[in-house]
Amino acid sequence: IALHQPAESIALLVAFLKSGMPKPEIVKFLSIFSCMGPIGVAIGMAVNDFATPVVDATMLAVVAGTFVYVGATEVIPEEWEDSEHKWKKFLALISG
Repeated sequence: IALHQPAESIALLVAFLKSGMPKPEIVKFLSIFSCMGPIGVAIGMAVNDFATPVVDATMLAVVAGTFVYVGATEVIPEEWEDSEHKWKKFLALISG
């Protein structure tokens, strides 16, 4: 999470700048985004202390499902927009 957050913040900043959003709004939204990681970790740790194994497994399944969903709907289609090396990309996708 710690290594992913800065890269994600920069990508979000670029998207906001390209959209023409005013800078005070960008600062507000990036500040909120930056707080969500630590808040999520704190909530997860608190729930994990009191949760049964079923709740823990359910939370893990939701997180894994979200990860797969984002990969399937955002990352993979974006890679296929460029037809260069399409067979290498296909083989990499199939091989896992």
